[in-house]
Amino acid sequence: MSTHRISTSQAADIFQWVGYTLFFVFLAQVLPALFPVALLQPQWMVRASAAIRGTATLPLLGMALLILANMIDMGVSPASNQLRVIRRLCTMAAIGFLLLIPLQSYGTVTSVRRQADESQGQVNKIVQTTNQIQKATNEVELRNAIRQLPGGEQLANRPFGADLQTIKTGLIARLGPTAKRLENQIKDRQNKVLQTLIIPLIRDGLICLAYALGYSSMGFRASGKATPLRSLLKPHNLDLINEMNIKVHLVNKSR
Repeated sequence: MSTHRISTSQAADIFQWVGYTLFFVFLAQVLPALFPVALLQPQWMVRASAAIRGTATLPLLGMALLILANMIDMGVSPASNQLRVIRRLCTMAAIGFLLLIPLQSYGTVTSVRRQADESQGQVNKIVQTTNQIQKATNEVELRNAIRQLPGGEQLANRPFGADLQTIKTGLIARLGPTAKRLENQIKDRQNKVLQTLIIPLIRDGLICLAYALGYSSMGFRASGKATPLRSLLKPHNLDLINEMNIKVHLVNKSR
C-alpha cells in the first residue's frame, strides 16, 4: 500500500505562500489603525502601538516560514539575496519594537493626563463663574455669569424671585463645595488610573521586548556575521557558531 507524500518543493511552496499570507493579513489589520496619521497625538500613539503589538506575531511567523521554505528549496521566492534584505528589515523591526516601549508608555500616560486636564478645565470654569457671580452688581451681570455654567441658560432665563444679594449668596454656597468636590474626584481618579496602568504598561513593554528579541534573532549579514543586535543573543548551537566563525573568516581572508 503506497502513501502519497508531499515533495520538498511542494512543502517549500506551501510554506512560502502561507508566509506571504501572514504578511498580507498583518498589513490589512495594521494599516487601518495607522490612518489618519497623527504622530504627535497620544491617542494615535496608543492606537498604533496596540495594533502593531497585537499583530506582530503574523510577520514574525511569516518570516520564519519564508526562511524555512528557502532552506528546503532555494528555488522558491524570495531568493537568498532577497531574503537577506528581508532579514535586515527584521533587524530594523527589532529596533522599532524597542522604540515602541517608551512611545506607547508616553502616549498612554499623556492621554490620561489630558483627560484629567479637560475635567480640570470644567472645574476651573465653575470657579471663574463663581468669581463672576460674586462680582456681579446688577441682574444683567448675574444672569450673564449664570449662563457660563453647564445648563445655566435655562436657569438664567427664569425669574429670580429674590433680591440680587440673596441669589448670589445661594449660588456661591452651592458652587464652591461643588468645585472642590469635583477637583478631589479628578485627583483621586487620575491617581487610581495611573496606578492601574502600571501592570499593563509593564506587560506591553515585555511584549515589545519579546518581539524585539524575536525579530533580532533573524539578523545576519551576508557574510554570516550577526548584526550588532543579533550578537546580543548568544547562539547555543555549536554548528551555528562554527558556521558563523567560518564565514567571517572566509570574508576577512578574501579581503
